[in-house]
Amino acid sequence: MLNIHPIAANAADAFQTGSEIAPYLARLARRVPEALELLKSEGAGALHDHAISQVEAAGDAGTIDETMAILRRAKLAHHMAVAAADLAGEWSVEDVTAKLTGFADAALRAALKAALNAKGLKPDGLFIFALGKMGAFELNYSSDIDVAAFFDAQVFDEGCGEAQDKANRIIQKTMRILQDQTGDGYVFRTDLRLRPDPSSTPPAVSTRMASLYYESVGQNWERMVWIKARAVAGDIGCAEEFLETLAPFVWRRHMDYWAIADVQAVKRMINSKAGAALADEAPDVKLGPGGIREIEFFVQTQQIILGGRDEYLRGRKTLSSLHALVAAKAVETPVAEELSAAYIALRAAEHRIQMLQDEQTHRMPKDKERRTLVARLCGYDDLAAFDEDLLATRTIVSRHYSNLFAEEERKTRSAAEGNLVFTGVDEDPGTVATLSSLGFSDPSRVISTIQNWHRGKTAATRTERGRGLLTALLPDLLLNMSRTGEPDTAFLRFTQFFEGLRAGIQTLSMLVAEEALLEDLVTTLAIAPRLSQTLARRPVLLETLVSQNAPEFPPSFDKAMDFESRMDEVRRWKNERAFLIGHRLLHSRLPASQAALAWSDLADTCVRLMADAAAIETARKYGPQPGHWVVAALGKLGGRELTAGSDLDLLIVFEPSEEGALEAGGWFTRFAQRLITAISAETAEGNLYETDMRLRPSGRAGPVAVSLSAFDKYQHNDAWTWELMALTRLRTVAGNEALARRMEEVACDAIINGKPDEERKADILDMRQRLWREKPPRGDWDIKLTEGGLVDLEFVLQQGMLLSRNPDIIRANTGEAIETLRDDGFLSEDEAQSLDHAFRLLQSLQQVQRVAVGSEVSSADFSRALKERLALAADCPGFQVLEHRYSEVRRAVADIRCKKIGPLATDS
Repeated sequence: MLNIHPIAANAADAFQTGSEIAPYLARLARRVPEALELLKSEGAGALHDHAISQVEAAGDAGTIDETMAILRRAKLAHHMAVAAADLAGEWSVEDVTAKLTGFADAALRAALKAALNAKGLKPDGLFIFALGKMGAFELNYSSDIDVAAFFDAQVFDEGCGEAQDKANRIIQKTMRILQDQTGDGYVFRTDLRLRPDPSSTPPAVSTRMASLYYESVGQNWERMVWIKARAVAGDIGCAEEFLETLAPFVWRRHMDYWAIADVQAVKRMINSKAGAALADEAPDVKLGPGGIREIEFFVQTQQIILGGRDEYLRGRKTLSSLHALVAAKAVETPVAEELSAAYIALRAAEHRIQMLQDEQTHRMPKDKERRTLVARLCGYDDLAAFDEDLLATRTIVSRHYSNLFAEEERKTRSAAEGNLVFTGVDEDPGTVATLSSLGFSDPSRVISTIQNWHRGKTAATRTERGRGLLTALLPDLLLNMSRTGEPDTAFLRFTQFFEGLRAGIQTLSMLVAEEALLEDLVTTLAIAPRLSQTLARRPVLLETLVSQNAPEFPPSFDKAMDFESRMDEVRRWKNERAFLIGHRLLHSRLPASQAALAWSDLADTCVRLMADAAAIETARKYGPQPGHWVVAALGKLGGRELTAGSDLDLLIVFEPSEEGALEAGGWFTRFAQRLITAISAETAEGNLYETDMRLRPSGRAGPVAVSLSAFDKYQHNDAWTWELMALTRLRTVAGNEALARRMEEVACDAIINGKPDEERKADILDMRQRLWREKPPRGDWDIKLTEGGLVDLEFVLQQGMLLSRNPDIIRANTGEAIETLRDDGFLSEDEAQSLDHAFRLLQSLQQVQRVAVGSEVSSADFSRALKERLALAADCPGFQVLEHRYSEVRRAVADIRCKKIGPLATDS
């Protein structure tokens, strides 16, 4: 067993010896000489206390920069104190990790306080949890810190409507205070990725969103994360209340087979990813075989399984929790003693690895000279003896870890009761009975289909490996189909997906390895045929679900990349992001309003990227750009209210330079044509969006790119009233900012001037009645065109903006337009509330409907699962209640439209 010895009799001498071995410790001595003097005169404890007192005062420093400077100097002094006491053996490993964590706690509190003070905000309702090692008071010497930030939207900043944005800014500033590199270094690297669904949630997550996430889709690994959660900074009382609400998620009184199997699957995943051999001379003492993580997992998995029934097993700290498992007779005393000794030895070695260069690494150096330095810091003069003792320690850990769940893992992983046999020619009666019990209406059809798969009649099962993976997958697959409530629909759509795979080994392997992914896939197929078709065409998107982390930022182009390559690169990125947005919306992980922004931001980015690419390509072929251009959005994109599958209403305006006036028209026309091609052309990667340029001056008869002067003249002299209504949703997406401002000023001036009010009102009524006659709704669930739907609502708002003659009330976004028209007096308070309530409901329903079934509008075609999802989106207890509420809001919108504009039918 590894035996760590002090390298000197007292802290000051130990630090001196250590600084002769470890370059980082030598740098500390040079950078904070005053700390070294305090260490020599009063000892490590006094230096530690001094550093903590400095940190505790840092939050009230005059400026953020002063806070950052104080924290960084204090961190250096604290590192010196900890290293000195650790190397001298004055503090135990548990003392060392506790003091490292205590400093992190104080630093996090100070950073949050400084960030709040800078904005004049109070911490009420905003709080930060320490997770992982920080939550358990087990930070290592050069650890990053895992934290998660939450806020109660009803409490933080007195429940103001901007609570989310303010909380985000505060948390981002807090993290920057800690992790930004300055001349004094940094305090801590911070990691917020353990929050719910980190790739789609903001840095600060509302408690309501977090609760919904954990209640609906929280996974077992996340339950293990929350074992160690500890409220550290901000509103601690509010944090403790939130933590209490998560207790049923973390600690289940009765663990079903599936949850235990999932925990065991995590263990198998860890085993498969361990990578290095046990006998590696330069092992990772944390992540490698026989490392610290195996001890932590040994404890945490048993806590998760047993802690729901025994509160005594719910501790955060690894060693005390291990002793609690002994008391509960879940672990034998000799095993616990060996693992405890190994944990202490490995943690001490880990600290000394990090003392060399203050690097966040847990791996022993491969170079013998550097590994000898670690051995010397551990009190060893003989590297061979050190290596031998380290291997012995890790061998002990590996043996006990391998025995964990060993018996259970030899059992079958299926929890389906009864036969599930799909081999042979004849049907197995037991399998027919099992499938019937799972809710399949035609078990024979299911059996026949699966038998064909086993016979290799689809590309995914044409190899032995593919058929073996299918066999392993089927019990969980069928059980998940049953859980949707519509197993026949789920099976039909899975069949379409599965038989559309060109090759299936990778997909099947993912589904076998990722139980959550399989459940997710089946649910998606049952609810959303539109997403099902997308998956069937592009099964590679399943990898996006595994990571839940499609690249957030668009691709950066190589200067040498050609136009077509850029088109494909953007399409690949957009497909992943769009699928992830749709998936999260469908599974209640993204509110409808945020989904609209996400779709719109995605479209904005794609348009900007393709506009830049089109400009480069046009310049390459036809010479330098003779002036400036802008691309503007209208319609849903203009209002940042895009849905899945929406097309883009675009307008391209240019202004020629003096020297380029003659060739400008032709150049910008070519640019516009390339841009339309870049967005809407079908390539091997599909298209980006359908584009609609009909809202440009003169519609289809006009040029695809229009000069600013022609735009000005048309909008003031020739534009129809409906064109001016469309202009109320004008928003610049790409191009020259100065030109964009002038274009927007032209549009605004045209909106507020022109025809008398009575003529405009007559035009609007005529247009609404013509639209009703010529493009009637296809049913009550045609949310856009139905009476009292989104078109009615938009007409009311756009009429208000045209009649107000007030440029300050023109807003592209529907929600904002309702507010400004209420403030302007066009809408009464009751009317504004009715329209706002209606818009939120209609938008939520349309967002889910579009991502699930596209343009289908008959509720008779909605699956039961989709009806439940629509009801959830509307915060209704069921679909019948939703239908009643939907009818009421449509009636309210129709009444306001009738009052403001007039009836739909000309003979009413």
